[in-house]
Amino acid sequence: MLYMTREERMISLEKMVNTRDLGGYETQGGTYSKAHKYIRASSPASASQKDIQTLKDYGVKVVIDLRSDFEKENQKNPFQNEKDIDYYEVNLFDSSTASIVPDEVKQYKDLGGVYIYMLEGMKNKFKEIFDIFLKYPYDGVMFHCSAGKDRTGMTAALLLDLIGCHEYDIVKDYSESYENNLEINEELSQMMKDEEAKQYLKSSPRYMMELLDYLREHYGSSKGYLAEIGLSYDEIEQLIENFTI
Repeated sequence: MLYMTREERMISLEKMVNTRDLGGYETQGGTYSKAHKYIRASSPASASQKDIQTLKDYGVKVVIDLRSDFEKENQKNPFQNEKDIDYYEVNLFDSSTASIVPDEVKQYKDLGGVYIYMLEGMKNKFKEIFDIFLKYPYDGVMFHCSAGKDRTGMTAALLLDLIGCHEYDIVKDYSESYENNLEINEELSQMMKDEEAKQYLKSSPRYMMELLDYLREHYGSSKGYLAEIGLSYDEIEQLIENFTI
């Protein structure tokens, strides 16, 4: 069966609670996102050997770490030297290469605004990520940040929108991170003195809706955005073909 439930998308691991398959979503064209192709994940820094083997058995051949240099220094990635894994690092918090953000972005005061800022300011980084995707048309690719919510969530949203998934599924896929990360969020919340900062632990549907609204208004869709950052028509069509069934 091509459709997958939320439970079927979840990959049961000991130390990586927010790790799940992007497969099994129906597109507006009647196709489905392919399972075992793209895996969105939380940080594998504490992954057990069993977790690593489970992911490899699941079909993961490529790992893309989206974390900052600071995060990677403090929490080493066990996949970095793992046999049979092609490992990449793309720092989605590298603001030194960020372009000027349009005035429209400044009205946002929450995570939705952060996502829009990243969409505009990290175009070269998203191009790098999708170039890696293009290198592996048939292999399973896992991409992750720390909680598997924001940087990972944006990348997942661009992929799902690219193949024409329904907006409510894209928003729902994003929103599931909060419940999956309840234990992690509790630990992080206790370390935060600023109550206002705690909103950034959430994955409210509104944040993703803000991002998708901005994407539609300024680029039409993920296709338009990927074309804007430098992917060719043929490359975009190849990505769609690789991810649908």
